[in-house]
Amino acid sequence: MLAVLLQSFDFLQLFLDSCDDEGCEDTALNWVVAAVVVAIVCALLILTYKWVKKYLAINIVQKAWSRGQTVVLIIVGLLPVLVTLVVIWYSVRNFFNYVGFGGLLKGIVFSWLIYVVFAFTGHLLSPWRREIL
Repeated sequence: MLAVLLQSFDFLQLFLDSCDDEGCEDTALNWVVAAVVVAIVCALLILTYKWVKKYLAINIVQKAWSRGQTVVLIIVGLLPVLVTLVVIWYSVRNFFNYVGFGGLLKGIVFSWLIYVVFAFTGHLLSPWRREIL
């Protein structure tokens, strides 16, 4: 169901500034896939970072994270998503030409939403759920 939504041309049009040439749908799909992959990888990285910090903690006080620390970690994780997407957008010529600046901003917001969903889901499915609820 999600794959069908992501491949629908109406949804992909949201991420394009101009679609004059053939193949712009492929470029939009590639941009959406890049945004999803970056969001998932960054969410996994922050969850791994938190696990390592908790694993290497010496005492129980250092292993216990407050809700505020967890939320700050998730918010700080938004920065790598932003930087990575800007680098990808600028380095791929088709993204720069077809997706444009408006598509970049929409892709960043879309990726941030997916990142937050995966970060919260990762916390809820782990033993750390009490640190987020």
